[in-house]
Amino acid sequence: MNKSDRIFNETYKIDQATNLHMIEVAIAQYSDIFNEWDSAPFKRRDLDPDLQLYLETNSNEIPAKYDVELCFTVPAGTRDEFMEEESRNGIQNGFISKRYFLSKDIKKTNTRMVWFVLTGFLCLWGAKVLASRVSQADLPSILLEGLAISGWVFLWEAVSLFFFKNRELYDRYKNYKRLQNAPVIFREQEGTPFNSPVPSHTRSV
Repeated sequence: MNKSDRIFNETYKIDQATNLHMIEVAIAQYSDIFNEWDSAPFKRRDLDPDLQLYLETNSNEIPAKYDVELCFTVPAGTRDEFMEEESRNGIQNGFISKRYFLSKDIKKTNTRMVWFVLTGFLCLWGAKVLASRVSQADLPSILLEGLAISGWVFLWEAVSLFFFKNRELYDRYKNYKRLQNAPVIFREQEGTPFNSPVPSHTRSV
């Protein structure tokens, strides 16, 4: 096992019961999972922004070939099966919603990309046709050059959207899907009291 693999395995423990890599979060109460300003029931409430960022970051750090699970640690004696089921539904619904809106962004980006490609080729084609049919006296060369440059600019914008913007959106979409499908488990704090420093191998929000 190389050094990077050792660091990875020390950072993200494996649940021996499921063989899944664990993204661990310590919470004081179930409501910590969700946005404190959102008064909707848990199953329709937005996730806490800091928690969402934490989950996304950790999921991105774990290679896609490994399946993950979300493990929430609560103070001893506070387990509540109803709240846990509501929290599971809320987490899953939250990522379903985020995937829905992200898919709309992807669709808009793809539409823009197609229009940029069509407009770019149209400008280049127009510049070529005008250059061959219209004398320089009738149409200044600067206009032809401007049309050609515009065509290349539109094509570059399409390339930029395809290789950068679209890739970022698709990566986020796949990450949301991964987190949506990840099992969510709850367990009680063991060993040290909840407010004491958590062990080095356990990450918390």
